[in-house]
Amino acid sequence: MIADLEDVLAAVGSRVAHLRASTGEPPAGEEGWCDCDAITAADLDEAIDGAGPPGDGDRQVAASLLVQSYAHRVGAVSLAAYAVGLPWPSPAASATSVRLAGGRARALRFRSGELGHAGDVQSLLDAAFASHLVPFVSIVRASWRLGERLVWANVAASCAAAFRAVEGSARDRGDDGERAAIRRRAAELFGRAQWLAGTGCFDAASTEWVWQRAACCLWYRTSAGRTCEGCSLRRREEP
Repeated sequence: MIADLEDVLAAVGSRVAHLRASTGEPPAGEEGWCDCDAITAADLDEAIDGAGPPGDGDRQVAASLLVQSYAHRVGAVSLAAYAVGLPWPSPAASATSVRLAGGRARALRFRSGELGHAGDVQSLLDAAFASHLVPFVSIVRASWRLGERLVWANVAASCAAAFRAVEGSARDRGDDGERAAIRRRAAELFGRAQWLAGTGCFDAASTEWVWQRAACCLWYRTSAGRTCEGCSLRRREEP
């Protein structure tokens, strides 16, 4: 029986170990923590500086990768809870804190014990996007030359990664019912999230349920030309 936030976190973590978060206010004295409703461009700039040169000195790439890690960190646990039919922790900016270090979002804390109703996809979208990621994207794009399509493709890929993680766990357990429910809930959320329209799609024919991006995150610039799974550049090269 799911009774509170700690139960939800335990249920999500039992499926995918890396989908984890802490609760309460950030610990005093631990550097890098920011309340998500108070993050500024200066905070993000400091996080990028902490990553060091991103290979070719391109801060645009570093900013892109920070966006992707931030969106995944602040949203993945809540999306995973929704995906498996649980009440979900609020990913609203006013309810979360994130630790920024080395050019990435490294940890998440839920400052509120509030849980959204299982299956209430519209309230989840309002909390994750309207009150959090939309303002965050505005701060990012006002500070760095990143196209709107690229930024939202990064957010979409991060959301897809949360669904794929719990779907893969259900597949490994042989739970076909949960797999089907996760895919259905993913389709419903992506169908309603207008910010993610045209950013990519799941390949339902793939046994791995791959997410195919519509815009590149630019990581290839710092990786000797290697690309991510589902990269839009790789798709263009395929016959």
